Amino acid sequence: MTAGDVVVSDPEQDSGPLYESGWSLHRSDGETSDAILQEMVKLGDCLGTRVAGRSGQLREVVQPIVAEDAHPRSLSAQYGLGALPFHIELSHRPRPCRYLLLGCIDPGETPAATTLLDWRKLGFEREELALLEEAPVLVRTGRRSFYSTILAPGGTFLRYDPGCLEPLGERGREAMQLVADRITRAHSYALHWRQGDILIIDNWRVLHGRSRSAHGSGRSLARILIDA
Repeated sequence: MTAGDVVVSDPEQDSGPLYESGWSLHRSDGETSDAILQEMVKLGDCLGTRVAGRSGQLREVVQPIVAEDAHPRSLSAQYGLGALPFHIELSHRPRPCRYLLLGCIDPGETPAATTLLDWRKLGFEREELALLEEAPVLVRTGRRSFYSTILAPGGTFLRYDPGCLEPLGERGREAMQLVADRITRAHSYALHWRQGDILIIDNWRVLHGRSRSAHGSGRSLARILIDA
């Protein structure tokens, strides 16, 4: 695999898995954590500019953890080792990152799948899209909390994360419930990790989640966030 294999999900592009489905799967030429991370950096640099995650780092390693050990405002703090609900990465920021790269350092003894769902395939009608673009929600992020909507103007991206979004008023509750109901009925894809797998997600288009994990499973994923 080379960085040239990446087809960026852009309106000017009309082919390739990242454009067609909103995500693409690659294989690292190496199996060590350093080799996987280097391949991820190469791919990410083809897509845009790396941005820091919640920890403030440009490259992170994430593992399933119990709720007590998680960041207090993270999904893991609410769901722990249980299944993580579908969400968009960095929904708590005014502009979520465009791409999310995950690389499998170790699938773990009892692997947990990453689940993927294209929000454009949830069958929203025109009036429902208008509701998502207009109904107010509060994005809770401590002292930097702000007001927003679930759907960005013009449908640029969907802001959805049950961990940080709080509906405001009847229309806000209706909008949140609409998305939750559609997700419940939707057919999603489950990626079962192998060491060396690298997943690129168009974060403005595809929500992701995680199936239930076991304590001490050893599952370890590298994560890089890209703005574009």
